[in-house]
Amino acid sequence: MKHSRFLLLSLTASLAGFIAACSGPETPAPTSPSAMDNMAGQVAEQQAAADPETMAQAALAAEITLGRLVKRLCSSVLVSGRTVDHVMANELSGAALSTADFSFADDIVTGAMAVNGETMTISALYRDQIGCTLLKDVSPASLRAQFDPALYPAKPDVANQPWPIGNQVILPDAVPGFDMQAVHASVDQAFEDIEPDQNIDTRAVLVIHDGNIIAEQYADPFTADTPQLGWSMTKTVTAALTGILAADGLLHVNAPANVPEWRSDGDERRNITLEHLLHMTSGLDFSEVYTAGSMSDVILMLYTTGDTAAFTIDKPLAHTPGSTFYYSSGTTNIISRIQRQLFTNFQDYFNFPQERLFSKLGITSAVIEPDASGTFVGSSYMYATPRDWAKFGLLYLQDGMWNGERILPEGWVDYSVTPAPAAEQGEYGVQIWLNAGAPDDPDNRSLPNLPTNMFYLSGFEGQTIVVFPDQDLIVMRMGYTTSGPDPVWTLAESVLAAMEAD
Repeated sequence: MKHSRFLLLSLTASLAGFIAACSGPETPAPTSPSAMDNMAGQVAEQQAAADPETMAQAALAAEITLGRLVKRLCSSVLVSGRTVDHVMANELSGAALSTADFSFADDIVTGAMAVNGETMTISALYRDQIGCTLLKDVSPASLRAQFDPALYPAKPDVANQPWPIGNQVILPDAVPGFDMQAVHASVDQAFEDIEPDQNIDTRAVLVIHDGNIIAEQYADPFTADTPQLGWSMTKTVTAALTGILAADGLLHVNAPANVPEWRSDGDERRNITLEHLLHMTSGLDFSEVYTAGSMSDVILMLYTTGDTAAFTIDKPLAHTPGSTFYYSSGTTNIISRIQRQLFTNFQDYFNFPQERLFSKLGITSAVIEPDASGTFVGSSYMYATPRDWAKFGLLYLQDGMWNGERILPEGWVDYSVTPAPAAEQGEYGVQIWLNAGAPDDPDNRSLPNLPTNMFYLSGFEGQTIVVFPDQDLIVMRMGYTTSGPDPVWTLAESVLAAMEAD
């Protein structure tokens, strides 16, 4: 969807708290919007009589909340092409404890709210092809100067070609080896609440077998053409780009990470390798916490800084590199900066994913959004249609091959799905989740009802692409689930059972 001009639009919205970060299975369940709003309201009630420290905390809480709102609104409307009303009624809804005003003008979305008796404003800049960026310590003009959309690579004309090369899908009435009635029943169930009053909000489900979409369903107003946010599924895309650069001889996973800030004599962080970052075993002291009021590192990184990599690079060591697995969105953004440093200008860097990965797969909808420093937020901010996301899962299922061409270096997928040595349950590889189980006890795994060799991309709010190599099967679900169980696992088990039942 093109956005060449925007009408000035003033909106007043309920101030909603929502946790906008990326998570894996080990992350605590997100706090509900109402709970976050209640916390914000309590802070607001205390502002009048607050001491300076409390007022500073109130300002920080407001900056986080307003940053979330502005970023989500900008990307959902200008990247995904959704209506303001739908975004407001869903992602930005919540208890009306305070208000924020939003405006769209040209390529900038601005939010404003009263904090400590003054007006706080936060803006995000939209750029065609690379999406929305919060304006943190940077001017719109300087960001516009980084990138010219007219110089973005031409996208392949695949609209009329069959999926997965293109975007044409004809769903089959019957599939050998499947009870399709059971498959369709499982897909329908994925759109239904698992717990009372859960509001599961599933938005897309796809089932792919033998390289073909055999079942597909969307919730109105979402369609096959609506780009959706993958959250932490973006991490696996960042890892794939690392593999491509490694094949070019520009990156070496066993070498110390190219982080100049760690090179001082006596700085033990200089022992962190790129592989440590890829495995989430850097040892850096980073908090990936999502409870109300935590103001954890992941939240501060995404919404209070314009340089997500520098935020994490500045962290001290909490563990010896390589010794401890801890899921950290911050380490992925360091990988993104390491990649960016290989390019002589921002234009070539921003063009790189489309040139070397997306166009090869016939992906035309993908947008990875950068932060204000010009580094892709590789931990979190990729949008693509569900069909294009599914192509990425299929690339991994096909060992990095696509239409007879090797896209990822030989051995990269095997390397990616080999458990990190410090992942005690064999639950994580190279920026991708596994189900291998403990080395000495494969039954000790997070999903004991599913195969040990399955792997999956996993993102906040229930974005999941589950790959079953032995069955040549992918089960995918996207949505906005903020409480209760994620339906993808029941869906996956049911689809496998439908295979076995035929």
